[in-house]
Formats: sequence, structure tokens, C-alpha cells
Amino acid sequence: MDKTKKKEASVSSALSAGLFQLPFYPMTYVKVLIQAGHEPLPPFRSRSLFGREQFFYPNNFSYMRYIYSVEGLTGLYRGIGMKIISHSVATFVYDKVNLMLEETEQIEQEEKKDKNDDKFIVFIKQSSKEITARCWGVVFSHPFHVMGLRCMAQFIGGETAYSSWNIFHNISEIYRSEGVLGFFSGLIPRLLFEASTIALTSSLAYLIKTYIYEDKDIDALIDLFSSLISNSITYPLSVVSTISCISGSALMAARPPRMLLYSSWIDIFRNLYENNELKRGASSFFRVYQPPNILQATGFSLGQVPTNRAQKYLSKSE
Repeated sequence: MDKTKKKEASVSSALSAGLFQLPFYPMTYVKVLIQAGHEPLPPFRSRSLFGREQFFYPNNFSYMRYIYSVEGLTGLYRGIGMKIISHSVATFVYDKVNLMLEETEQIEQEEKKDKNDDKFIVFIKQSSKEITARCWGVVFSHPFHVMGLRCMAQFIGGETAYSSWNIFHNISEIYRSEGVLGFFSGLIPRLLFEASTIALTSSLAYLIKTYIYEDKDIDALIDLFSSLISNSITYPLSVVSTISCISGSALMAARPPRMLLYSSWIDIFRNLYENNELKRGASSFFRVYQPPNILQATGFSLGQVPTNRAQKYLSKSE
């Protein structure tokens, strides 16, 4: 009876975590399109915080306004179903694995005579447990994550190959064009992103709390600071993972002239590094303009090809 209640509570909390994505989804959607290299709106000249004159892309809210003008309110929630399912599955698996690891740890502690572990040992165990649980959540939720990202990327070409809610339709589409491996496109950089972010966050927080400022009243602030720093460092892996999930599909967003044909996620990382684009989408405001990558063989600008929808929107704005 108790086990059933725990399971129902876990499912309920996982679904709640998925539905929590709703208010913030448009911003997530815009971030994915920017990470994929889609910049439909032209840059403008302005001054930076330090007074330097340079070109900037319109901020994320302007990008959202553009999507709204093209597809309406529902267009801002393209792929929301897959996002909710992905996040719910990840949360559910994370909770279950975490519970299993805690039970195993309790059994080990009961068998030990000396139950007082060193502070560093406790830190290692907690970090390892968090990384393990999070990575299992990522693995099980990844196929839905891929479906969600491809739903979003459809906006670039105005396609309807992937559904926001029909899982079976998406499964058929991916399996038909890429086979089983298509469901796990971009999994390795995503796992690396999650694991490295947790490791850096916990390590930085541990060092600050142990050697710099030992005050439990501000532990939450230290954790937040550590998380912000770590996410900034590991963010390039998030960009690589997003592109990897979209790359290889039959979508226009994954084909030249909007995206190169990559052989692996390492190839994506190398290309973005060479073109100084590993921070795509990291900022919602003051988005510094990056000159497009001109392909020598064809002469077109990669990733910034204007669409008819963008041209109509700009003409109306004028």
C-alpha cells in the first residue's frame, strides 16, 4: 500500500514538473532556435554597456513577437507536448533512481560500524548520486527531447513533419529516416553537459563552503552562485547537444544553407569553436551580432538565409 502511494506521488510530482515548463516555454523555444543558428531578424547598430558602438541582434522578446506575428499564440508553444513529456519522464526516472540509491546507501551505513564519514567523502557520494540519477533521467527522456527540439526547429522551414503531441507519429518519422540511433542523436554531449554542470556546481559550492565562507545561512546563495558559474562554463555543450539533436534529420533547419552536414558532435563543437559561436543563445539581451559563416564552395551565408515570412514581417514593421 505504501509503495503504491509513493509511486503515485512520484508520477504526480513528475507531471507537475513537466507542466511547470508552460509559462517559460516561449523563451526556451526562442533559445533553441537561436542555438540552431536561426536569425530571421536583421541586426541593428547600438552601443554596449561600455559605450562601444557595435551591431546587435534583436532581443528574445522581439524574436517572440516575430514568431507570434507568423503563427499566432499557438506558434509560441510549438513542441510543448514533447517538452512536457520529456521533462516529466526525466523527473520520474530521476526520483526513482535517487530513491534506489538512497536505500542502498542506508543499507551500507547500517552495515558499517563507523557511520561518520569524512566531509569530503560525503561530498563525493552526494555528487556521484546526483550525477547518476540525473544521467539516467536524461537517457530515458532523450527520445522525447529529440522530438521536442525537432518540433521547434520546424519553424525555420515551416514544416509539419513532427507533432507536438503525437508520439507515435514522431517515432515513425525518426525510425523511417534514421533508424533507432536517431532517437539518441545528441545524447553524448547532453550527458556531458549534465554531468559536468553538476560536478562543477557541487565542487565549487564545496570549496566555498569549506575553505572560504562557512555560514549555513547563505548556503542557498552559494549554491545559486555556483550553479550560475558552472552553467556559463558548460553552456557550449548545451548548444552542441541541441544542434546534434536536430542534425541528421530531413528538416530544412538541418540542411545547407541553414546548417552544415556534420559527421559527429565533435565535428559540431569544432566548427562552432572555430567560428566563435559556442555561446549562441546564452544571452537574452545585448545579443552581439556574429558575421555569418560564408561557405567558400557555394557562396551562401550559413544559418542566416532570410525567409519569405521574415521579409513580410519586416515590410509590415516598416
